[in-house]
Amino acid sequence: MTATGPAARAHERCSQCGFDGSRYDDPELLAAIRALIPRWQELLTSAGPELHDRPQPEVWSAFEYAAHSRDITALHVLGVVAALQEDEPVVGDIGDDVIQSAADAYADEHLPDVQAGLTAELTGLADRAGAAAPGAWSRGLVISGTRMDVRALLEHALHDSTHHVADVERGLVQLRS
Repeated sequence: MTATGPAARAHERCSQCGFDGSRYDDPELLAAIRALIPRWQELLTSAGPELHDRPQPEVWSAFEYAAHSRDITALHVLGVVAALQEDEPVVGDIGDDVIQSAADAYADEHLPDVQAGLTAELTGLADRAGAAAPGAWSRGLVISGTRMDVRALLEHALHDSTHHVADVERGLVQLRS
C-alpha cells in the first residue's frame, strides 16, 4: 500500500494487475465486491473440462483459485467483523502452512459447494461492511503487527479476488490454446 502526503489514505495497489483501491468510493467498493459473484460464477461455469486442470504445474486451476478466494474472503469477513465489534483486536500471522493445508483439501471439494461458499463470503463481506455505521470503516485491527482498518480490508479482499479472476482467465486461455 502506498500513500501520498501526510493525511492521505493508504490504498491497496498492484502493479501486476493494475488494481488501485483509490478508484473506489465506499459504495463503489461494496458494489465491486458484489460484482465478483457473477464474474466467478461465469468463469467457473464456462471452464468446462478445464475446471480442474492446471495451466502449468505451479499455477492453480480455476477450481483451486475459486476455493482459495472463498477462503481468503472468509478471513477478510472475520477481520471486518472483529474490527467492527472489538476495540483494535490483535490477530497473529496466518502462515503459508495454514494456506497450504487448506489448499491440500481443495481436491475433495465439489463445485456447487465452492460456488455457494464464495458467493456467501463475498455477500457477507459486503453486507457486514455496508451495515456498519457511518465512520465505522476507520475501525481496525492489527494483523502481524500491521494495523488495517475496515476500508483497507475491503480493498485487499477485492484486490485478491479480482487478481485471481485474472489468473483464472489467463490460465483458461493457456489451456485452450
